[in-house]
Amino acid sequence: MRRLGRILAVEDLLWAGWLAVLRPASGGSFLEGGWVSGFLVLAAAGFWAAALLGERGQARRTGGPLLMSLGLCAIMIDAGLKQVGAPIGLRMAHTIAVVVLGAGAAWQHQATRGGAWLDAPRWLRRALSWPFVMVLADMFSGMLEALAAPKAWSSGWTGEQCFSLGFVFLVALPVVFAFFVVAPRTTVCPDVHVTTATWSLRYLWAVATALFGTLVLGPLVA
Repeated sequence: MRRLGRILAVEDLLWAGWLAVLRPASGGSFLEGGWVSGFLVLAAAGFWAAALLGERGQARRTGGPLLMSLGLCAIMIDAGLKQVGAPIGLRMAHTIAVVVLGAGAAWQHQATRGGAWLDAPRWLRRALSWPFVMVLADMFSGMLEALAAPKAWSSGWTGEQCFSLGFVFLVALPVVFAFFVVAPRTTVCPDVHVTTATWSLRYLWAVATALFGTLVLGPLVA
């Protein structure tokens, strides 16, 4: 159990609960618009705050994951504003805010060499990032369904089918996982060292729970 705790963090357990149970039961609520898309906007804004805050003495952030994470947040907020039918003025204000905050994040990153001007405890930064972690879990599961829908498992194991599924799980989804999981979490907690082997096991965990939700629980609650 202790060894398992070294592999799976709290975020991985939250992901498992969403991918295996809550998403199938909700029907993919974040993709349907309405008030839940407003939550998407607030979740991404919370992650911006977590990414711009630091911790005294923490390890330095690298520019790549920071850029990937904040860029993903900007895309998610824009998608949420479109889903709730936000007026064009609000969407323009969001674009301006992204440019200003992005420039500020780049300036802070260069000036502090990967640090932050404002400090906050790790528990607060992780709490601010958790809602967006759930949004990304929903997006990850949606992409898995799009790339490897349930019908893909019942259409016969031809060579073409095996190649297609192999490409999805060995190439496409690992890239999605790197954007949706590795980059955001290393941005929020850069001082938590996680090996490539551990991230690989976490990827397999995410895929297993997502497949359970899609292939097993999803049909039961449909």
